[in-house]
Amino acid sequence: MDFRERLREEIAFSGLSNKEVAARSGITLRSLISYVSGQSCMPSADVAVKLAKTLNTSVEYLITGEKTKIQTEKTCEDTRKLLHIYENLNNSQQKFLLIVAENIEKCLK
Repeated sequence: MDFRERLREEIAFSGLSNKEVAARSGITLRSLISYVSGQSCMPSADVAVKLAKTLNTSVEYLITGEKTKIQTEKTCEDTRKLLHIYENLNNSQQKFLLIVAENIEKCLK
C-alpha cells in the first residue's frame, strides 16, 4: 500500500468527505484530490502533518505505512473511533463523556 492508498483509507475511516478533510486541514480540495488520485506523489512535510492531524493518524503511517503502538493494538479501530467522536464534541460534551467513562471504569473494578 502506498501513500495514496493509505490516505484514501484514512479518509474513508474518518467518515469525512474530501471537501471536509481539505477544509479542516487547510489545504485546497484540488491538492487533496491530486494526492488521493495519485496525480501528485507526496505532499510536503507541513501538508502531511496537517492531513495526519485532521485524520487522527500519524505522518509516519501515512508516508511509510509504519504503525505506531496505538495502531497495532487489537482495539485500534475502536480506540480511533472513540478519539474521533471525542474530538468532534464541544468542551462540555467532552467533559461529560469523561465523567461517564470514569464512572464506568469505577463500576467495573
